[in-house]
Amino acid sequence: ESFLGFIRSIRAYYADFESRVFWICFIANPQTWPQSELKLLLGPTAFASPFYLAMSQCSEFLVVRNENSNMYTRLWCVTELALVAAHVKCPVQVIGEMPPFFEMSLEQNIGLAADCFSDDDRELLQATIARTGVDVDALIAKIMNADARSVFTEF
Repeated sequence: ESFLGFIRSIRAYYADFESRVFWICFIANPQTWPQSELKLLLGPTAFASPFYLAMSQCSEFLVVRNENSNMYTRLWCVTELALVAAHVKCPVQVIGEMPPFFEMSLEQNIGLAADCFSDDDRELLQATIARTGVDVDALIAKIMNADARSVFTEF
């Protein structure tokens, strides 16, 4: 999905888009930094990361699905969802459509089997997810199979 497509999805959902404040994880993370510097920023645990600090302040968590890919094949996205469900406990709002070929399957590398660029991050994130006690595969299935514009308050 293009960045403009992402913004169009959000703008279509919120009539008051211009007056809202958004923290968008994939553009807030300086992904072009050297791995050693990025690791310092992210901290020794996911609970010290900018992702968690921002999420702990949010009043809602927006999942923007797109027709080209399943975001839950990325372990950071899975971790953020688990942290929101376990600790932040704000409503999770789902917008956008899933790819037409999407089927929930363990072979898709979703949930704990999701991909991660760094082996160190993979260990850290899988341990974080395990500590939340959230059944991420069930939660992801619920979100991925939900109608667009669904809101979840119970996990």
